[in-house]
Amino acid sequence: MRTKSIHKAALTDAVTPLEESGRRLAYKAATEGIVLLENDGCLPLKNKKIALYGAGAKKTIKGGTGSGEVNGRQSVSVLEGMEQAGCTITTMRWIEDYDRQFDEGEQEYSEEFRKKLNLKNLPDFMNLMSSPYRYPYGRAILESDIEESDTDTCVYVISRQAGEGADRKLDENEYGLSEIERTNIIFCAESYKHLIIVINVGGVFDLHFLSEIQGIGAVVFMGQLGSMGGQALADVLIGRQTPSGKLTDTWAKHYRDLPFADEYSYLNGNLDEEYYREGIYVGYRYFDTFHVAPRYPFGYGMSYTDFTIRLDQMKVEETDVYVYATVENTGRRYSGKEVVQIYVSCPEGELEKEVQRLTAFQKTKVLAPGEKDELILSFSLKDLTSYREADAVTVLEKGEYVVRIGNSSRNTRVCGILRMEEEVITEKHSHICKAPVRITEIEQNAEDMLHATCDCRQNWGKGCGIIIENVEKIRSIRIEKERIPVREHAYGPVKIYSSEETDAIMEKLTLRDMAELSVGGGLTGARFFEAPGAAGVTCTMLEQKGIPNVVMADGPAGLRLNKVSSVSFTGKVKGTEPNISFMKYLPEPVKKIMLGNPDSPNLLYQFTTAFPSGISLASSWNLELAEEVGNAVGKEMECYGVTYWLAPGLNIHRNPLCGRNFEYYSEDPLLSGKFAAAVTKGVQKNRGCYVTLKHFCCNNQEDNRNKMNVNVNERALREIYLKGFEIAVKEANPGAVMSSYNKVNGKYVNNNYHLLTQVLRNEWGFDGFVMTDWFATGRKYGDPAHAIASGNDLIMPGSQGTVDEIVKAVSKGVILEEDVRRSAANVLRGVLSSRIYQGFARMYMKKKKGEK
Repeated sequence: MRTKSIHKAALTDAVTPLEESGRRLAYKAATEGIVLLENDGCLPLKNKKIALYGAGAKKTIKGGTGSGEVNGRQSVSVLEGMEQAGCTITTMRWIEDYDRQFDEGEQEYSEEFRKKLNLKNLPDFMNLMSSPYRYPYGRAILESDIEESDTDTCVYVISRQAGEGADRKLDENEYGLSEIERTNIIFCAESYKHLIIVINVGGVFDLHFLSEIQGIGAVVFMGQLGSMGGQALADVLIGRQTPSGKLTDTWAKHYRDLPFADEYSYLNGNLDEEYYREGIYVGYRYFDTFHVAPRYPFGYGMSYTDFTIRLDQMKVEETDVYVYATVENTGRRYSGKEVVQIYVSCPEGELEKEVQRLTAFQKTKVLAPGEKDELILSFSLKDLTSYREADAVTVLEKGEYVVRIGNSSRNTRVCGILRMEEEVITEKHSHICKAPVRITEIEQNAEDMLHATCDCRQNWGKGCGIIIENVEKIRSIRIEKERIPVREHAYGPVKIYSSEETDAIMEKLTLRDMAELSVGGGLTGARFFEAPGAAGVTCTMLEQKGIPNVVMADGPAGLRLNKVSSVSFTGKVKGTEPNISFMKYLPEPVKKIMLGNPDSPNLLYQFTTAFPSGISLASSWNLELAEEVGNAVGKEMECYGVTYWLAPGLNIHRNPLCGRNFEYYSEDPLLSGKFAAAVTKGVQKNRGCYVTLKHFCCNNQEDNRNKMNVNVNERALREIYLKGFEIAVKEANPGAVMSSYNKVNGKYVNNNYHLLTQVLRNEWGFDGFVMTDWFATGRKYGDPAHAIASGNDLIMPGSQGTVDEIVKAVSKGVILEEDVRRSAANVLRGVLSSRIYQGFARMYMKKKKGEK
């Protein structure tokens, strides 16, 4: 494409202070996101002579594939990190053999990839990223490798790649060990005194082999940690950093311990219809309620030191509950951080309830041995409500709400009781997205309900490290109905955004102009401003009417832009290398057309930071850190002229096989919503920089994501799949939301007035703009004109054909001109608030004066 303007920061290839600060923060976030799952005392490492094996030893995966890729200047592998930490790696022959195997496999993959290529069908072309190159597992470890390693300590890095467009396959070892890996790990366990397994995977991985293989001393969930992952892991392994991460998902002992495990995605052979039969019982809500023992519970993570959590008091002010606790590092050697978690067991009334739900959490500062930290955790009584479908209300049912404090869902102690002596309705809604036929959901039987009732008043687990003094005096606080306000939602068309500045421009626009503004600027063509490699732009056709385009860049682990681009003498900008991994396998003649000349005298540079992927960032359980990361991304957006970041992603980890779990946060809606809100606040501290919450909603699988229909009952939809978005919208006021590809109960989300207008705007008060996902409307998918009428303001990536369809729909009375005007005004508001517009306006005014 051609561009008139590039940010001046892109003119140098020198390492900037911004890049250096980004790497420091990426390292900090990576260290806090590492979760120690097992340790027999072999960690921290005592011996720095290390036998290093596994697919991720040198080819460490920093993040998933697809739009979530980030192209930083460099990425530190586990091998590099260990060497930088002063370790000697004694298995280089095995690692070099792996490099050869990797290169040979990649060549074979490239040849197969080109056979499937259809450049004429752009959506199908984009879906080629659904089958990324799968890393080989490495050759068998030989006796000679063991002898040459000359050490008693082994680190084995298991890596798996997943990404956009496809779910992880059970029968292809994407969720568990391959046979050669199993054989190698058995051999290492027999041959080395200390064996540490590192899981370099962007989600839950089957660790059943831990029950079958003796001699594994420690297990570390590394996740996918961005550009500084190898250094962060190494520093944790040698004890320079103490692990403080906690799991954001329940890890099952067996995949089929999950509810309806064999009905997920491709497993039942039906990719068109997905039935959410588990209802509200997702993740720990299922495992804890139905008494299924997990391998590792939600919120679990070990440390090199020990902590105690002492309850100080619990009190209620208005509609907020406050829990005061003191955390002490009771270890003798290592400093560290602990995460205090609050769960509440709601009473069983007319509505079935999960046995407990997370309501608050907070991470301590770094505590030296003997040091204490006083925390105040809070939550709202509204966090304890349930949605009753019968009369479309959110309700606090009568009974006892048992508050627990601990450091995982399965290690808590009762710390207080809230008593509701009568039912309170807190919100009155309109029904949304009702399923044509009610979904038959899993239900608790009498024994489950009896257990749940008993569990509500009992402690979970051993309560290790949790001190409740004067247990008999735990407070039981009566909640007065009068203190809880009732909100009755009003529904209807949203007012068209109006301000003096927007109105002055809007009054000059024709219907076609407004349709142009409601459609993206396409993937090619001339633009006022460009950040090379960005995912898309707003309308590029209205410069003469005072409206420039602004830029959108993919996320959510950072900004996906071209690292290096060339500019021709005509102003055409091309990346000199692919900025998304699948494109490097295109035929050479195609790449020659698509890519620029790396030896051009006119080069542009955009070195962005790859932060930990969503699941790894959330594993820190540190909201202040998440806000720091958001702020750092915002500063890079400001630096390179990006207005909208297509992130954060906060879809629920409904099933561990979802291909994009790496870029989402958790199975829990509160944790997901809080992290999305923190990142949003961080980004939007930077003037003219905005997030795009995605993928709204129920984008919980990748196979057939463009056509798949989610069948879900309204309660589960509201309590699990919408809740995180609600938290993020209300707490952080995001600039934009992206509607998802899929249908919900028979209607495409981008055509769903209930979701995009009634819920998002009428109920939650969202006032930004909504964009579609890329190529989500069209002949086979949602109708673009109906998308505009439903509250989807911007059709992406955009084409003149889409503009024609919208104009035609108005002329035929299918949609109203008012619908188009509303969408155009929402988009225009975003454009006018950007830093790009400020620069454009100065140029535009000068030009106007010159014409006079």
